[in-house]
Amino acid sequence: MKIILHTESSMGWGGQEIRILQEAKVMRGRGYRVLIAAEENSEILKRAKKEGFEVFAVKFSKYHPLSFLRIKALIEKEKVDIVNTHSSKDSWVTTIAAKLASNKPKIIRTRHLSTPIKNTALNRLIYNVLPDIIITTSEEIRKNMININKFNPNKIFSIPTGVNLEKFDPEKVKPIFNSKEFKVGTIGVLRSWKGHIYLLEAIPLILQYITNIKFYIVGDGPQKQNIENHIKKLNIEKWVIMLGHREDIPQILASLDVVVHPSYANEGVPQAILQAMAMKKCVIASDIIGIREVVINEKTGLLVPPKKPEEIAKEIIRVYKDPNLKKILGTEAQKFVKYKYSTDEMFRKIEEIYKKFPKNEFSNAI
Repeated sequence: MKIILHTESSMGWGGQEIRILQEAKVMRGRGYRVLIAAEENSEILKRAKKEGFEVFAVKFSKYHPLSFLRIKALIEKEKVDIVNTHSSKDSWVTTIAAKLASNKPKIIRTRHLSTPIKNTALNRLIYNVLPDIIITTSEEIRKNMININKFNPNKIFSIPTGVNLEKFDPEKVKPIFNSKEFKVGTIGVLRSWKGHIYLLEAIPLILQYITNIKFYIVGDGPQKQNIENHIKKLNIEKWVIMLGHREDIPQILASLDVVVHPSYANEGVPQAILQAMAMKKCVIASDIIGIREVVINEKTGLLVPPKKPEEIAKEIIRVYKDPNLKKILGTEAQKFVKYKYSTDEMFRKIEEIYKKFPKNEFSNAI
């Protein structure tokens, strides 16, 4: 039985952390022993503990020797076979600790974000030299690492996050909002680069043409107060509902007519978009790296230039006026996700990497 250690230095809860815990649960079900090391009081540590995982509270600091020693001791004591790091701080600490550990585990670095990686000697070390494998959450991120950073292409694999098609099944999930208004929603952690402000600024433009409409903002995060202030500034409180963090995402998606994802940076392939597509929803999203891998303009959704409220407004009005377009885009989106982005395919690829580690027989045909 292989022993897998996931490390995560993030304190929050979003797509990245959801993927880690989802992966951990599935691999545990397939017979792997999965450990999770994270910051004390972090959301992933709390949730992993509730799910019955062996968890370890660690202070990740590349400037503190105790961080390295704590992880090194953990790797050696638990006889870890594979370590999988996920964020910057934990990658520095865990990668070096793993290299120093007597049992020499294999090292995977998962790159979740599309933020450009600076071409520095230290970044080349922590990405290209020390890890055995890099997993990216989108093909465009992988290509950028190869073409811009000049990292070794034979050790980089794109494995986008899959969707649980049983959980996000429009035939089984019932809506929780039954009002007659046209319902537009956006789902995600409230961070600046998620672009909520641009959706809000589109609303006054939309209200010139549509008044029987509601906008639902699902999620919590550091930009909550700024978003609430902007809603008041635009005088659109009557039309915008802040739902906060929710666990009933399938039911919310079932209630919506359109899902908007106005991010302008840092995305891999967003789980919120894939989940909406699985639920046969029409998606309007920014034309940026990661997103355009799944939202194929005029086929599986509609792309708009980032930071352009007028373009968001135009496409929402267009879909409102053309219910058939909304239906066609939703149907094609669901077909696309079923074909390429199931959780079964995601975990097949991950497990294939695990199984090939002893022989180092890697190929980008995974």
